[in-house]
Amino acid sequence: MATATVLSTITPETIKNSFKEIMDDEAQHVSFFETALKRAGVTPRPKPTFQGLEHAELDDFIAMSGMLENAGVGAFLMAMPTISDKTATAAAASIVTIEARHAGFVNALLGKPLAENGAFDKPISQKMIVEAVSPFIESLNGGPNPADELNADPVILNFALLLEHLEAEFYRVNVPRLFK
Repeated sequence: MATATVLSTITPETIKNSFKEIMDDEAQHVSFFETALKRAGVTPRPKPTFQGLEHAELDDFIAMSGMLENAGVGAFLMAMPTISDKTATAAAASIVTIEARHAGFVNALLGKPLAENGAFDKPISQKMIVEAVSPFIESLNGGPNPADELNADPVILNFALLLEHLEAEFYRVNVPRLFK
């Protein structure tokens, strides 16, 4: 396929469909973590109440999408080495590759490098992740504090679930409105 043909396929419809796919992926990630926690005999954290997620402008939506997706990659890289269950580690590795694809797509839309850190991604500290997402959390609704020490698999999985809830809600709120 000629380069011009490939480039002509990146249309507004392609962007719309890609964001719908991302929205669906994030909802599936939420379901995965909820199921994994239940299988481990742990009650999944309740869905937090979020604020400030709605964007009227597509450019603002895409910028926040880039922040969330890149933070998600860094969060998974930070947490994965501390997960003791091999099945959960394998699942997290599978999810981080999808998060990285999301991030690369959004970075390309933003005119940034596909991978912000070059050939080797870097973990982001728990503190930095909590600082980045806290402004969007209105209430944890009784769920664990994301700043709690990530010292056991259920705590780590609930931390990941919080981030996936945030991403899923962000896309659920914005994609249907911005991409009619």
